[in-house]
Order: sequence, then C-alpha cells, then structure tokens
Amino acid sequence: MTDPRISAPPPLCPEADRLPELALAWHRAGRGAALATVVETWGSAPRPAGSQLVVAGDGAMMGSVSGGCVEGAVVHAAQAALAAGQGRLLQFGVSDDDAFAVGLACGGQIRVLVQPVGTQTLPEPLLADLVAMRAARQAAALLVDLGSLASRLVSAAQATGALADRFRSDRSGTDPGSTLFAGLHNPPLRLLVVGAVHVAQALLPMARIAGFEPRLIDPRSAFGSAARFPGEVILDDWPDAALARLAPMPAPRW
Repeated sequence: MTDPRISAPPPLCPEADRLPELALAWHRAGRGAALATVVETWGSAPRPAGSQLVVAGDGAMMGSVSGGCVEGAVVHAAQAALAAGQGRLLQFGVSDDDAFAVGLACGGQIRVLVQPVGTQTLPEPLLADLVAMRAARQAAALLVDLGSLASRLVSAAQATGALADRFRSDRSGTDPGSTLFAGLHNPPLRLLVVGAVHVAQALLPMARIAGFEPRLIDPRSAFGSAARFPGEVILDDWPDAALARLAPMPAPRW
C-alpha cells in the first residue's frame, strides 16, 4: 500500500468553492472583505440558501448569490457595509420579466446577509477557525442570529436535533419560526475513480468543477502518471485496498 501522489495543486479547484478562504486572505492583505450569503429564498430563486459572494473593498468579487440578477446591488451594499463596519440584511425581489431580460428562466425573492470580516458579525478569529475546520475536512456550521447578526461556529459533533439533520442533508437555511440561520460547510464529497483510462482524464477535472474531491485509483504507474493526470491525487493500490483505506459511504460524511 502506497501513499497517494499529487504532482501539483489541482488545476481546476474553483475559487468559488473557497470563498471563506478568499475572504480571510483579502482581509489580511488589507483589501477589506465582506461575505454575502443567501439566507432565505422564496419562489424560483436562482441560487439556494447558503450560496455566497465575497466582495473586496476595491470592488473585486467572487461567487454568486443570484446568478447575475442582483450581484451589482450586493457588491455596492457590501462596500457600504465595509465602510460602516456593520453587517446588513438585504432583501431583493426579481420579477419574472426582469429575470427573463437578463437571460434567467424565472424570478423570485431572496434575503442576503452581508458580513464584513473583522466586525462583530464576522470577527477575524471566527472566520479563521472556520477556514481551519474546512482545511481539516471537519464539517462546520456558521450560525447567525438574523436579528442581532451575531455569529458563532458549531461543529457537526456538537450538533443536535434540527441542526444535526441539516448536516446530514447538507442543507443551509433557517427553521420555521426561527431567526437563526445555519450556513453549512460540509467537506466536499469524494469521488473515487477506478482506472486511469482516457475517459478519466476528462472526468476528474469535471468532477472538481462540480464540487467533488476526486481520487484516482490505479496500480499501473504507466497509466496513473502525473504526466497523464497533472495535479490529481493518484493512489497506486488495487481498488479493494484503496477503497478499504478511504472508507467511502455509508460512513457519516463528517
């Protein structure tokens, strides 16, 4: 049994999957950063609860909260929140006609929470703890009181009741009658690809773009080479040994 090999950082690790990390980096670089998160939706909203957009003080942005309908307004509000040093809770309605005009299938309504990093609503140490848990593949939930905008971090091991159910279903949101929003940060699901054939050369980058964490299994070094799969994690084991080592589902994802 060998250790997995990786020749270089994965070539297609979307920045949109690393928004908390990007927000922390921009904040520490002195650019300022605010995280905008969809906390509630009605109708046919383009993006689900938990979707995020990170905005820098200079207007740079990454991610999406509406598929293009209200990003401009959210960026403007995020810059204003950064200047004021206070979080904001925004609400937008997009009619079907307006959505169609920008190329979307239908409209809806969304509420977006804007949290400037380094303020009471998102202190830097709290964000750093979240980033560390994500790096360690530990499932975490950022809980935000939508009244006070106060935040705290909870691990999956600490979760009970409805929050534990949210971890299992990987579903961010608020429960009926509650003002507590749970933003879920489960580690990405691993996709195990057996056989370093030509189809796998296209499949692994596609899987990463779709949010999976692919692993390639093939004991044939000539097939599973860094030249054929640059940046991918390759296990030089037979499938039975590799699968036993990686312990795939049905073990709990956290």
